[in-house]
Amino acid sequence: MNFINRVFKFLLRAKVLVPLILLAVVIAGAAYFQKKSEANKSERYRTALVDRGPVIQRISANGTLNPVTVVNVGTQVSGTVVKLYTDFNQPVKANQILLELDPALIKANIAQLEAAMRSTEATMRLAESTLKRNTELVAKGFITPQALEQNLKELDVAKAQVAQAKSQLDREKTNLSYTIIRSPIDGIIIDRKIDIGQTVAASFSTPTLFQIAKDLEAMQIDTSVAEADVGSVKQGMDVRFTVDAYPDRDFNG
Repeated sequence: MNFINRVFKFLLRAKVLVPLILLAVVIAGAAYFQKKSEANKSERYRTALVDRGPVIQRISANGTLNPVTVVNVGTQVSGTVVKLYTDFNQPVKANQILLELDPALIKANIAQLEAAMRSTEATMRLAESTLKRNTELVAKGFITPQALEQNLKELDVAKAQVAQAKSQLDREKTNLSYTIIRSPIDGIIIDRKIDIGQTVAASFSTPTLFQIAKDLEAMQIDTSVAEADVGSVKQGMDVRFTVDAYPDRDFNG
C-alpha cells in the first residue's frame, strides 16, 4: 500500500497523472462513439438496387377552387329591396324570381309620362284638325296656301313630341319590369350580397346582387404559376390538390 502511495505521489509530482487521465478519457470516448456509429450505421444508410424510371417534376402553387361557370346577377335600376325569395346554397331555375325592388318611384314616373303623353296627343289632334280645316279654306280661297306651312310645322312638332313621350313611357315600363330580378340560368346561389331594406344604386355601375354557379360538379382552380415553372406546364397534365375543408384528403384533376 505504501508502494502504491509512493508511486501516486511520484506521478503527481512529475505531472504525469493528469495527462494519463485525459488520455484515458479520450480513448474511452472514441471507443464509445465508434461503437455507437457502427450500431447506427444500418439506420443512417439505406441501400437499393439501381433501376431505370421516370423523373417526376412537381410544381406547387396556391389558388382558389371556383365553379367553371359563375353568373353575376345585377340590376339596371336603383331601388330598395322589399322582397327576397332565395338565399345562400339554394338551387334556382332559369327565370325564377330572386328579389323585388320597390317600384313606387318608377310607377310615379310612369303616371307622369302617361299624363304628358295624353297632352301631346291632344296637341297633335288639334294640329291635325287645324291643318284639315285650313286646307278646305285654301281650296275655297279664303286663306293663302302659305298659311298651311305653319300648320304642317305645328303638326310635325306635335308628332315628334308624341313619339318622344311614347319612348320615355316605354323606357319607364321596361325599368318597372327590371324591379323584379330573375335568375338567368339554372344553378345554385353561392353568394348573396344584399338584404331586405338595403338600397341598391345603379347610377354609375351595375351592382352585383347574387352569384349563381351553373354546376358545382364542374370546378376549376384559379392560381398563378411562377414564371420559372410555367414553361413546364402542359395541357392534360395530372393535378393533385387539397382544400382546407378536407386537409387529409387528396383530390385529382
